[in-house]
Amino acid sequence: MRFLWILPLAGLLVATASSAPAQSLQRLSVQGSGAVLFARESDPSFENQTRIGYEAQLRYTASRLSLGAGYQRSTVSKFTADGVDFTAALSLGFLEPRYVILAGNAAALYGAGRLGYGSLVCSEECGGNDAYLTYGGGGGILFRLSSRMALDLGAQYFVVSDTFDSGYAMLRLGLGLGL
Repeated sequence: MRFLWILPLAGLLVATASSAPAQSLQRLSVQGSGAVLFARESDPSFENQTRIGYEAQLRYTASRLSLGAGYQRSTVSKFTADGVDFTAALSLGFLEPRYVILAGNAAALYGAGRLGYGSLVCSEECGGNDAYLTYGGGGGILFRLSSRMALDLGAQYFVVSDTFDSGYAMLRLGLGLGL
């Protein structure tokens, strides 16, 4: 959460740019992102430290509103016990509506929601066959690199709905390509 100061600063940059109605010049785009996750609270049975993940999505853009559908995989827990390295990762499909709040020629500030459904994938035997609902929201800044490429700097908070209601903050850096 200590990186959230980036959003107001980026909002200032966007506000000084001239107005533009769309977040992408093309209706369809693909995006790939790397992510860093931070657990909401520590679980004594796991070493909940900063973890990494990735995602890929296809987006349809209609002016300030766009809808993405994609896949997210994020390591959520990792520990070593009795010489065995254990890793648990969320593997899920998601829908992400996004709305551009402010837009300029070079950048756009957006808010987004996310709803996902998937399972826990473990390196060793675990209850990973159960399916989980994930939900959350966040925002970010799109920086236009060219007429077909944009850099996405985003932050999100999401919850994994299970018996523990685990929550994670995620920082994301991605590259979008208009089709």
